[in-house]
Amino acid sequence: MTVASTRLSTHKQPPVPFWCGGVSAMTAACFTHPIDLIKVHLQTSKGRPHVWTTVRGIVSETGVLGLYNGLSAALLRQGTYTMARFAVYDTVKAQLQHTDGTPLKSTELAVATLLSGITGGVVGNPAEILNVRMQNDQALPPSMRRNYRNAIHGLYLMVRTEGIRSLCIGLGPSLVRATLATASQFVSYDVLKARMLRRGYEDSVLVHFAASFAAGLVATTVCSPADVLKSRVMAAIKLQDTGARTGRVRVWETAWTIYHTEGVRAFFKGWVPSYVRLCPQLVITFIIYEKLRKSYYAHYQ
Repeated sequence: MTVASTRLSTHKQPPVPFWCGGVSAMTAACFTHPIDLIKVHLQTSKGRPHVWTTVRGIVSETGVLGLYNGLSAALLRQGTYTMARFAVYDTVKAQLQHTDGTPLKSTELAVATLLSGITGGVVGNPAEILNVRMQNDQALPPSMRRNYRNAIHGLYLMVRTEGIRSLCIGLGPSLVRATLATASQFVSYDVLKARMLRRGYEDSVLVHFAASFAAGLVATTVCSPADVLKSRVMAAIKLQDTGARTGRVRVWETAWTIYHTEGVRAFFKGWVPSYVRLCPQLVITFIIYEKLRKSYYAHYQ
């Protein structure tokens, strides 16, 4: 999935099979899920809790396996959101690929990024909601918990108790984050890898590791504000004066509340665990993806 990777032929290559990105990301999620859970707890908390305080609270209440709460939703998210982003990004790039082998222009990459982000945000939003809610559930008082047993049970309860529109909660920040994530992860990975190849480095695991490691730094910083806002909106439970749940939480109201009560720094809450999660997530995802891509093109050739 690179702009300037070694060309296997002079004619256009077909896009990589759509499932490759999903399989790569789902594999990575099995290793990084505990860090993602800690990140969500930090982002949805008030004040400035310490990372280790959060970890101790989770383990003391639910045990070590509590760090894997919501894994089914995380796998569903990667199998929808990430798979859709990879599939659309690769398909659009394949359609725009130049027959002379020259790299895609910035405008062409922007088109691939925009379409990929929008598609991934829409397709993966229900799983994103479940992922945030299931990870954040144990941080709520027992009377407020949703107690989803797994992703399928969570989807069923969401639609039954909140209506079909609940699947679109937080769609706005989710679309923004998905587009920013595609641009900061995929494009930065492409550009960094292309530069290393131009400097004479072999297209190897070392190059994939270095490019994805640096892309994680870019992506974490760029996506943090939208990620915090998305987590707050999706995890929020709005209450009436009587204490009953009601309505949906407005995105801009949430953004203003965060800024007014917690300051700008609150939009970067959980940056460290975000990077600690995203870095190995991207490294594992891209290394596996590159292996699958090379195997596919070797067979294609």
